[in-house]
Amino acid sequence: MNLLGETVLKKSLPLLLLIVLFVHIHVHAQETVQTDDVSPATINIISVNDIKKKMSEMFESIKDYTADFEWINGVVHYNGSIKYKKPDRILLNFVEPQDQKIISNGQILYIYIPYLKVVVQQMLTEDTESEILMTGTETGLSKLFDEYSFSFYDYSSLQPFRNSRAYHLRLVQKTPKVGFEKMDIWVAENGLLLQSNGRSPNGIEVSLIFSNIQLNTELPDYIFEFDVPADSQIIRNIIVPFSSER
Repeated sequence: MNLLGETVLKKSLPLLLLIVLFVHIHVHAQETVQTDDVSPATINIISVNDIKKKMSEMFESIKDYTADFEWINGVVHYNGSIKYKKPDRILLNFVEPQDQKIISNGQILYIYIPYLKVVVQQMLTEDTESEILMTGTETGLSKLFDEYSFSFYDYSSLQPFRNSRAYHLRLVQKTPKVGFEKMDIWVAENGLLLQSNGRSPNGIEVSLIFSNIQLNTELPDYIFEFDVPADSQIIRNIIVPFSSER
C-alpha cells in the first residue's frame, strides 16, 4: 500500500470503529421515550430476558430510521446524522469531521474523506459484511444475544437517564474474541437504545449516543448510492476491521 493509502486507512479506522460499535448494538425501537417526570414510579418486576425481548420486537418493526448521533472516541468527539434502511443500507453524514460520509448500498461501502480528496471503496464480501454491517440486521441482533451475557448494570428497575428513564445493562463476551469484551447500554422502557459505551481493544473509551430518532419514514433507496467526486482518488479494499487487531 502506498503512503497515501496508509494515511487514509489510519484516518478511516476511527470511523470504522463507529460503524462496528453502531452495528453491534443498534437495536432501535418505535419511538423515543421523553418525559420530564423522572420521579420514582411503581416498580414492575422485569428480567433481562424481558428487555431483550422488547429490543427484538421493536427492531422487527423498523423498516428505516433517521437520527442524530454523537460519537465520543476518547478525547475526540464526532457528530452528524445517520440514515438506515433494512436490510443493510446505511448513510452517515458527518458535521464533524466536516462533510465526511460513510455510505453503504448493501454491496459496496464508501468512506469519503473530502479534505484528503479520497474515497475508500470496500466491496462487502461475506467476511467484511459480517464484521461491518451484518450485525445491524435481525440476524445480527441474535448474534449479539448469542455472544454476550446480559445483566443489569446495578439496579433492575428503570433509572433516570437524561430527560427520560431507562434500563442500564452490562454486556460481557461469553468467549473472548474480536470486538468489545465489555459494554454497557442504556435501553428505554420500550426497547429503544439510547446510549452505548465500550472500550476498544487498544483501551480507548467509546460512547455512541442517539437523539431525534424518526422511524419508518419510507427512505428512498437512491440516497444510499454514492457518486465518487471527479477530483477524488479511489482506494479499494484496504479495510481491516479494528477489532481484528488484537
